Amino acid sequence: GGAMPGDEQMPEFFRRFFGPDFQMPGGPRQGPGQGGDDDGGIAGKSMGSGFIISADGYVLTNHHVVDGASEVTVKLTDRREFKAKVVGSDEQFDVALLKIEAKGLPTVRLGDSNTLKPGQWVVAIGSPFGLDHSVTAGIVSATGRSNPYADQRYVPFIQTDVAINQGNSGGPLLNTRGEVVGINSQIFSASGGYMGISFAIPIDLAFSAAEQIKATGHVSRGMLGVAVGPIDSLKAQGLGLPDTRGALVNDIP
Repeated sequence: GGAMPGDEQMPEFFRRFFGPDFQMPGGPRQGPGQGGDDDGGIAGKSMGSGFIISADGYVLTNHHVVDGASEVTVKLTDRREFKAKVVGSDEQFDVALLKIEAKGLPTVRLGDSNTLKPGQWVVAIGSPFGLDHSVTAGIVSATGRSNPYADQRYVPFIQTDVAINQGNSGGPLLNTRGEVVGINSQIFSASGGYMGISFAIPIDLAFSAAEQIKATGHVSRGMLGVAVGPIDSLKAQGLGLPDTRGALVNDIP
């Protein structure tokens, strides 16, 4: 499952996403919905990616791709464009569910992000800098990775070394079977550009959030009501604890 397909397998692997006219190399390409495009220098216009999860027009993307937008347009790879309704979104999970009025659309296959392991090959499809239908590949670096800059919000990110740039956000991360296992969300960078550390939201979590949004318009989650942190050797010594097991309650909001 984790091996990268050989050259003889790649055409079929990509034909799933770019249609029966896919050729290697080059050639016309058709496939599932990828939102966004180059902004053409027009102020106030931004771009992102996304993918269709139901034939009747539900599209999954990132919250930050559509946050604050007065109007959202979804552009399919057959060049059709649709005005999209934001059904709802969740900032913590960085997931948004859109709806376009269309039927019979091609949809992605969803995989199981819980089965991902470090070292497995993955592929991202998106529109970095408006270069639509761009494909990049890499490996899973870690799973269950938290973002140290996300305050107290925890999302068990999939960390990869797949090249992700502006415009990739919201696009699918796929395993070598062509199944979506995550939503490309953000990078860790000191320069603002790609540096080999990318994060994707596990599809199990994202799809569960999308189902809640579809049903109620928002995501509900449990809350323990305390802020906890790890106990290192210095804290254990200062508190008179025999070892570093357990968790330290830092705050009760």
